[in-house]
Amino acid sequence: MLRWGGFPRNKAHTLRLQALAKLLDYAYHHGVGVVLFEDLDRVKKRRYTKSRTANRKITRFPKRRLLQHAIVMAMKYGFKVYLVNPAHTSKVGEKLGKELGLDKHTASATL
Repeated sequence: MLRWGGFPRNKAHTLRLQALAKLLDYAYHHGVGVVLFEDLDRVKKRRYTKSRTANRKITRFPKRRLLQHAIVMAMKYGFKVYLVNPAHTSKVGEKLGKELGLDKHTASATL
């Protein structure tokens, strides 16, 4: 099914799942035992941009479906899966990043 943007919806879904599979496979082969995902169901307020196009694209992104698939895939690899509250991860990551010399996104991912 083609959307009016010209990119098939099934192809986008397949590309997301392939990227997730590569990430988990990489983690598995590097000895990772625990995987953390942000619990996107906890996000109640939707603060988007002023762009109508960006807001539409954000709301159509299948966060819950992707998160459920990621959890199942991670459990198949034998990882322990934890869901993290996404509320203040960037703020804590920014503080930690200054101490370690990292940017806030890398530091919040390390948390």
